[in-house]
Amino acid sequence: MSGTVTVTGFIVHSFVQPRSDGSSRLALLGRLDDGRTFAVVVEPFSPHYYLRRSDEAAAARLLPKAVRQSEFTTMDGEPVSRVDAASVADARRQAERLQAAGLRTYEADFPPADLLLMEHSVRGCAKITGAPSPGRHVDLVFINPELGPADWDPVLEILSLDIETNPETEEILAVSLVTTGAWGPAANEVLLVRAPNSSREPLGVDWITELDGEQALLAGLVGRIVDLDPDIITGWNVVDFDLAVISRRLARYGIPFAVARSDRPAQFLPVSRDESGRRQNAGVSCHGRQVIDGLRLLRYGPQRFADRKLDSVARLVLGEGKTVTAETSSAKIEALLALYKDDPVRFSDYCRTDAALVLRILEKTGLLTLTVTRSLLTGISLNRAWTSIPAFEFLYTEALHQRGMVAPTAGVDRLPQGEAPGGAILRPEPGLFSNVLVFDFKSLYPSIIQTFNIDPAGFIDVEDGYPEGADPPPVGDHITAPNGARFRREPGILPQLIARFWENRDRAKAGGDAVASYVYKIIMNSFYGVLGSPGCRFAGAPLAGAITGFGQYILHWTRDRMTGAGFRVLYGDTDSLFVLTGEEGQGAQAARGLFETGERLCRRINDALAGFVREKYGVASRLQLEFEQVYRRFYLPRIRHAFAADGEPGEARGRAKGYAGQVLQRSGEAGELDIKGMEAIRSDWTGAAGRLQTELLEMMFRDASPAEMESHIRSTVKRMQEGAMDAELVYARRLRKPVSSYTKSRPPHVQAALLLPPEEREGTIQYVMTTGGPQPVSHRTDALDHAHYLDRQLRPIAEPICEVLGMNPGDLFDPSNQLSLFTGTRRQ
Repeated sequence: MSGTVTVTGFIVHSFVQPRSDGSSRLALLGRLDDGRTFAVVVEPFSPHYYLRRSDEAAAARLLPKAVRQSEFTTMDGEPVSRVDAASVADARRQAERLQAAGLRTYEADFPPADLLLMEHSVRGCAKITGAPSPGRHVDLVFINPELGPADWDPVLEILSLDIETNPETEEILAVSLVTTGAWGPAANEVLLVRAPNSSREPLGVDWITELDGEQALLAGLVGRIVDLDPDIITGWNVVDFDLAVISRRLARYGIPFAVARSDRPAQFLPVSRDESGRRQNAGVSCHGRQVIDGLRLLRYGPQRFADRKLDSVARLVLGEGKTVTAETSSAKIEALLALYKDDPVRFSDYCRTDAALVLRILEKTGLLTLTVTRSLLTGISLNRAWTSIPAFEFLYTEALHQRGMVAPTAGVDRLPQGEAPGGAILRPEPGLFSNVLVFDFKSLYPSIIQTFNIDPAGFIDVEDGYPEGADPPPVGDHITAPNGARFRREPGILPQLIARFWENRDRAKAGGDAVASYVYKIIMNSFYGVLGSPGCRFAGAPLAGAITGFGQYILHWTRDRMTGAGFRVLYGDTDSLFVLTGEEGQGAQAARGLFETGERLCRRINDALAGFVREKYGVASRLQLEFEQVYRRFYLPRIRHAFAADGEPGEARGRAKGYAGQVLQRSGEAGELDIKGMEAIRSDWTGAAGRLQTELLEMMFRDASPAEMESHIRSTVKRMQEGAMDAELVYARRLRKPVSSYTKSRPPHVQAALLLPPEEREGTIQYVMTTGGPQPVSHRTDALDHAHYLDRQLRPIAEPICEVLGMNPGDLFDPSNQLSLFTGTRRQ
């Protein structure tokens, strides 16, 4: 093949390879928009970094090559010189030598491919112009082509893989391979080891390939993955289990894990620690492909799952699950091994279904689409797409280059570190209220960054701040935040990044692209957290503190204006306010009046805030208060434990971060029950507690009488004590590390996990409290401790609601207490 062509492709994976002459080559591998695969090879690849020009003479004595001048500067304006190294390893060694001599380096630790892609403004998709030649592991190979940005929504081939093993021997009995069929016929097949001493005839099922022994299965698996040629390999816990086992079994037989788009076999990378001691998850290095674990992806989507087992998630998302289930892992293993021997077709179908479920979950939830979209927007590779710090550093450094600046190597030119204050909390007033308006600042922290030009490159220093309610310093050459951090007025990089993301998000929302809109939102919202994280080279406490300081200042300012307008602010949290109108009445006309009040107040605040920001800071406000909704009834609970021993109310303090409201529709009709941060929606409380709370809230919001409330509580307590609610008394908590790592203390779920077989001590532990302590549901030996549930689950739920209605709950939960439920004073 000869002649120059221009093609568009998505970069799936990149890697650096040493050459025999001591130099390096950089390879970018991926999928073209016509379905062919490609490799872009840059050779020789000379990685580079920078140092201050004032350090050039000192550096020359330490480096084997002379440095050369660059047009770039540091963020504080000093010219830099560029150092080119023969290989990535040489560049790392040189940077370490310079650092040891006290010389500062710049961009010495970035992934080499990232700097190349930044240079060519490539984010995921690239326009490739060059003369390709046929490749051995890919269709086309381009040597040193021209690269440029391209716009393509990539279509990738995805393979879902699942294995079934004999747990006693770890021998692999079957492997299922299910693909999306993006660029060829979809696979939906199983490789099966024929059962030992099997006298049966061949199965004769076209989607099952029977093999004699595990070694033949593994050799067949390697060849089949190469034939299917996926861009992404996925599965459920595919890294920590399936590929870890496959890697060990291949090594046992001396079979290379040769499934990459290069001559180098894939490598399983076990759990490790980085230089700072942080845990690095296990992974797989496979040139030209990415391994993306479906289980790990689950945490990044908008939907939350208390139990992340494949069967549980599949039933919630798809309405169906595994084809074989059992109460315990040991029972399930026994059933599957019996199927393997007696009904290998059904056994194979079980394996195939598991792989297919993963693909269907990822499609239904859009998690893989979200991942690809995030990679396209941030420029970093698929396997790092959900890492906030690398994404921010790529975007910010690319923008720095466009302004003629370079980024510091991690640890160089650090801003002061430390904890930044959190969002403002306006002390909640506990009680039950009617006709409450809800306001929310749209994307508060991103809009603060835009409005007040908060930017690492624009940061000057820190002087005296100003407290809540005080005026900021007079308008001058810079902008001063409440924490005293000062910023230049010239348009900053970060505000412009946010403006671009905001504009694109609005465009995505208008076009109905929910995926892109969600990704834009979470990227923008991550910027504050990144600026406060010591792991980010641009982070600093003054930056994060400026953002939260402005947030607190604005929330208090808004509260004061609302109070001055005659409204009562019941509660506020970071970017939200809950405002009592004082208006009574029901029906459509009253509802219209409430909505008009909310809209009018919102316009009034926004106009006043824009004027305040313009007058006091000399900038245009991007801050936008939105009128969200009206609660017909609104409940703010008393802080838990605010009761005396006799059940009488204690100090009247409201509980932050938790409330419930009944939405009022514009028609005047009562809408849905809205519960935030309370036990009914928290996974660390039992179903019984959640159901009782929801039922009591519904009764309270429809103005049920105290007698009705008492009757319902008594009925629930009675049913619980009689055992009718035992199925709802299960706790579920996830183990976040091996049980052996819990040395200082062992919470109940860890105690329960220790009673399980070793192979079941992972994931979400479902347990109950018994007379013998916490025990797993599947291995319970003692009676349930109903007194525990009465005191720790039902009572904490009922007490605050009883109190707000003027009821004394003491005799409901303490038979020795003879006080009437109604001896309290009804709250006005």
